[in-house]
Amino acid sequence: MSGASRNPNSHSRFAYAFAELLVRKPGTILVVMLSLLALSTWATLKLRINSNQLDLISQDLQEVKDVKQVIDMVGGSGFLMLAMRSSDEAAMKKTADDIAGMLQADKENVRTVSYKLPVEFIQQNMVLFVKTEDLVEGKRRIMAFLEDKLRRSNPFYIDMGATKPVELNLQDLVDKYSSVGKKSIRDDYNISNDKKMLLILIKPMWDTTEIGKTKAYLDKLNGDLAAYSAKPGNAKLVEDYHKMGDGQTIAYGYTGSYKTTVDDSFAIEESLQPVTIIALISIFAITIVFFRKLAPTFIVVSGTVIGTLYTLGFTYATVGELNMITSILGGILMGFGIDYGIHFTFRTRLELGAGKPYDVAIRDAFVNAGRPALVSAVVTGGSFFVLMVSEFRGFSQFGFLAGCGTLILGFTLFLWSASLLALVGRINPEWPKKLIGVMKPPPVNSSEGQELRIPRPGLVLGVSTAIVALICAAAVPWAGAGEPPEGKLGFLERVKHGVGFNYNTRALIPDGMSSVLLQDEINVRFNISSDPMAVYTRDLDEAEGVYRELTQNAHKYPSIDQVVSIFTFVPPAETAKANEQVLLQWKEEMKNLEARGFSISALPPEMQEKAAFFMKVLDAKPFDVHGVPANYKSQFENLPTAQNKGYLTFIYSSVDLFDGQKMMQFADETRAIPVTYYPGRFDKNDFDPATPTAQKEFRAAGATQLYAKLARIVLWDGKVTVVLTALWILAMHFLDFRNVKLALASVIPLGVGLAMMLGIMSLTGLRLNFMNIIILPILLGFGVSHGLYLLHRFLEGTSPLVALRSVGAAVASSTLTAVAGFAALLAAAHNGLRSMGMVACIGLITTLVVSFTVLAAVMQLMHDRRRREAPPEGNLPQVPPGEGGSTRAA
Repeated sequence: MSGASRNPNSHSRFAYAFAELLVRKPGTILVVMLSLLALSTWATLKLRINSNQLDLISQDLQEVKDVKQVIDMVGGSGFLMLAMRSSDEAAMKKTADDIAGMLQADKENVRTVSYKLPVEFIQQNMVLFVKTEDLVEGKRRIMAFLEDKLRRSNPFYIDMGATKPVELNLQDLVDKYSSVGKKSIRDDYNISNDKKMLLILIKPMWDTTEIGKTKAYLDKLNGDLAAYSAKPGNAKLVEDYHKMGDGQTIAYGYTGSYKTTVDDSFAIEESLQPVTIIALISIFAITIVFFRKLAPTFIVVSGTVIGTLYTLGFTYATVGELNMITSILGGILMGFGIDYGIHFTFRTRLELGAGKPYDVAIRDAFVNAGRPALVSAVVTGGSFFVLMVSEFRGFSQFGFLAGCGTLILGFTLFLWSASLLALVGRINPEWPKKLIGVMKPPPVNSSEGQELRIPRPGLVLGVSTAIVALICAAAVPWAGAGEPPEGKLGFLERVKHGVGFNYNTRALIPDGMSSVLLQDEINVRFNISSDPMAVYTRDLDEAEGVYRELTQNAHKYPSIDQVVSIFTFVPPAETAKANEQVLLQWKEEMKNLEARGFSISALPPEMQEKAAFFMKVLDAKPFDVHGVPANYKSQFENLPTAQNKGYLTFIYSSVDLFDGQKMMQFADETRAIPVTYYPGRFDKNDFDPATPTAQKEFRAAGATQLYAKLARIVLWDGKVTVVLTALWILAMHFLDFRNVKLALASVIPLGVGLAMMLGIMSLTGLRLNFMNIIILPILLGFGVSHGLYLLHRFLEGTSPLVALRSVGAAVASSTLTAVAGFAALLAAAHNGLRSMGMVACIGLITTLVVSFTVLAAVMQLMHDRRRREAPPEGNLPQVPPGEGGSTRAA
């Protein structure tokens, strides 16, 4: 490469001075560290997790402002849905009445309860909503039936058998107009068409993002329902998401945006508990296997725990709290941070194995392992810091804390491990050897006197490169960037479509999540989508314009299933006027029929009640929005305490919002709604423009818009952070080695390993998703250690094989401990966490394999060139006194 071997210690006067201080005063350093530990433990105990997800997004985003406006108006976005399931309709309705009364009495937790809406007003006025031609057809059928009844009721009527009685069949028209929007007008209750499920919509006193409050309220509500069940005469309530109840037992369950948010959060939290234990046990076991002693394992694990506590104390001092993302900070840092303790301990064993006194061995290990460790910590920390560019506060705070934590852990582990060994050595110089063991420097030459080398490095490099290229090629979407077909793909199909991105968020949640299963059942039984988005308007004029735009231009909004507004309950003016004329004509015909002797009493008993209601329907008169009853209007108006006055229009999706692409499409269609409206048409306000018409753009607000924005942030951050991290790594490696070829060689394991990871994901059917894509910059940051430690050892003048034998075990051990930490995620019930664990494990293992194959062959070729370019034996440069040692040749 560059000629003579490089002396890594020529610049290290400060490092040597600091190491000398550490060896001389280990007790003082340990006292300071333990004092900081006590302070950090106190701060850690005061840390709390902020479960309000809305706080994780920049409050300056328009989507957040829109949601806050809706929350102010109605108290929250979405509902907590209590669904009851029973084959006994009467028992279910009675229980719903009782529970609704109990909920409404809970003024501390419940803002509103909605489970039934009187439909008599709509039933009486439905004739004003139907198409005029359908009303005329209904009139024809009914009058033909009544005429036939009148004719046959004549005592002088003689049926010669030539005609059959006219049958009245209006079922097709009834089915066509049996609902307004998706709300049935046949029943006051929110009950399914099959009468086997009833919904109670609860609006808590807080928003969906305050997960802690929702979780506590659900526990309270379950207790209240259990107390209700225990009372004599009440149906037994059982939380069951599959059972069909009866008159004695009613099955119930929860869903809606409040419950699904809690379930997803709880699934992550529940998954992390066993994962943490599994990870700690695995890491402990791996370090014992590699060290073959308990003491060094205790030193590095305890140092990792101390460094993690320092980081959590730092978190309390700087940020003040954890959030749903940074709550996993401790586990991530423990998996990565132990790397520094492992490398220091292995290097100390190597220095002790060279016959050095304990103090010299600790000093040299601190300096020789410290430089690559420092570069690794700076690069890894910088890779985390890159996340700070994210608009999502969860990622930016995680990047800041993880970056600082990486540096804190690296510094802590070197200080803790070195100080402990130095203190033990001062008591007895032989104890450090007994505690951590020694590692004899690997032989430089074979028994024949030949230098040990990697055989045929060119062939190894060629074969390795070919295999790597084939695996990497599988990541390329040869069939184009489109989505692969649905269903399980065969091997060749997977290769053809490459690694791809899975936008379906159902693939991230736990299998069989109860709230999602119930929501799917509700979608089928009620033919409605999940919680809607809302459009805020200041007055009725704007609300009418939004309703008209969305309902009359359905081609512009294909992702919208239905629009529900106060104007949903106002008949179209032209239709109502035309239908009024039909009704007037119909009343005249009925009078004529009565004059000829027709009487309702002549009808069968089951039809007489309907006939009486029918006569009221004939008196229906057109009305505008001011004729809508107050109990209907209140569904769309602001709360009395709201600062934002006005009306909401609710938009329901026609697509599966768990599909990320369709969710973003729905959000895009409703993000900006251009509306033409008529100021002063329905109400007059000071802010009305002084023009007959006005144009304004309105925005839909709700969880869907927030999740769509978050999805775009994640996708953008995934690309940007990978690019920025790669540039950061290359820049730091160049500053470290001051040589382009060495810098490029050091990132071979990283770049090639990640490319192989994507190829293996394609071959095994794994895909990137909204969770595991964030692993990529983290893997980039951690993966640098492989090439750094190997190349730094190689540049001390050793052969590649000796470098592998001396630091390879430390590289493998530190990598496998990180693998163990991420592999523990495979035991998680949460599919998103499992995908993160799987991707991380594949990436860490591929970078390790590339280090020991491709990089090793490259180093051998570099070493051969170095030997050829080296000066004659007698002209070798002198090693500065005090900086040499037997480990250099090794």
